[in-house]
Amino acid sequence: MQSDGRSGREAGSSSTDADAAAGDAGLAPGKRTLVEQLERQSVPQIRAVVAGDPALRQQLPTYFATGTGSQALSAKLAAAFPGRAAAPEPVADKSTVTDKQGTGAGATLPPDRTGNKPLSKGTFKWTLTAETSSRPKFTADFKPDETKVEAKAVSFGQTVVNHIGADLFYPGGTLADPALNKATFEPFEEATKRTRMDHAPEDENDPYYGAQWDQATLTWVQESASRHPGTSKKGDSSTSATMDDRPERSPIAREGKGDIKSEFETVAVVLETREPLGALKWGFTIEDKAEAPLVLTGATNADCTDAPSAEWGAAMDKFYEGKYDTILDDYDIGKADLKPDHKTKLDTLATKLKGAAALKAQLGGACDHTGNEAFNKALALKRAETARDYLIDKGVPARQLEVQSYSFDWARVEAEVGKSEGKNRRVQIWVR
Repeated sequence: MQSDGRSGREAGSSSTDADAAAGDAGLAPGKRTLVEQLERQSVPQIRAVVAGDPALRQQLPTYFATGTGSQALSAKLAAAFPGRAAAPEPVADKSTVTDKQGTGAGATLPPDRTGNKPLSKGTFKWTLTAETSSRPKFTADFKPDETKVEAKAVSFGQTVVNHIGADLFYPGGTLADPALNKATFEPFEEATKRTRMDHAPEDENDPYYGAQWDQATLTWVQESASRHPGTSKKGDSSTSATMDDRPERSPIAREGKGDIKSEFETVAVVLETREPLGALKWGFTIEDKAEAPLVLTGATNADCTDAPSAEWGAAMDKFYEGKYDTILDDYDIGKADLKPDHKTKLDTLATKLKGAAALKAQLGGACDHTGNEAFNKALALKRAETARDYLIDKGVPARQLEVQSYSFDWARVEAEVGKSEGKNRRVQIWVR
């Protein structure tokens, strides 16, 4: 709930007529009761009035509880503050808001968009629905074709790009500054369309939407009850990978900053090879005017394809560049020995860590698809431990260092089983 702190009349107007005053985004003294004046306000005007009047905010619970006033006022209050049983919270900064307030609560929600499309490597099912006028819900289910796909784990890599008017905006942005957290997300953006992998940079070390690494079991496990990886045993059977998403664009939408446009590309991918299995583009828009409805975009059969866009692949590559402070790659096959360029990178990292005792470094070792699984699990861990021990020898406290082992279950770049790939023979180091 937001207000620009101005009345609805044009600057310089001096009318004292109560009817005119009651139609402004403010309340007129004198002739009409508070209820009468609120009844004559529009829904956006009621929001603006309440936001700027602390005393009125304290009175609103009474109106909700007792139904004081006409049915018209009750309907307007319900539209202005949907689901509220108490007074709305005040707005911290009203100076930057324009006169386009509106939640879209009165608009008709669009119909669902659903699909069930067989692709060359599996079947993609999805539903895109408008839960509210500011928030869609997206669910996806990809079942690999067990006659064609061999996969220990299948999950989703989802890209996102958000626009408000001609500008980008980022999670955590405010009405005054939609790009408030640009520095956090910009390192993950590919160059063409500025898309990035949809993840929480402060909390997640992987780009996948549905799977997370469990170091205790050395496997990919589900992120939540509705988000879990799938599998496929070639010639035998397969299980679905699933995910859901509920992006929301309030309070920036409909506030004079420009039309909202959010675009996503959700791609099912084999985690140990980075092989894409199917892709779907979807999104939503919100026009920059009061009470504008949420408009669903994409999520048609034509938007579901066998291969992802070039931007998706570029964003996946950019993820590794932006996420990890250091990546040591091109280890010799079957070995954990540090190379000269590895040591140079670790020297720089040691200086950084010793200068900031609060920082932690997670060192994750990985292998390519040469060698057997048991050998590779031990080798991946050895690579991470060797890098850790080097940092300790350089004076980094052991408490700042954590090791993980991914074997060949996590491919940084696309690779074939049984083939050598130097960028997958690596230790990736996440500092936070």
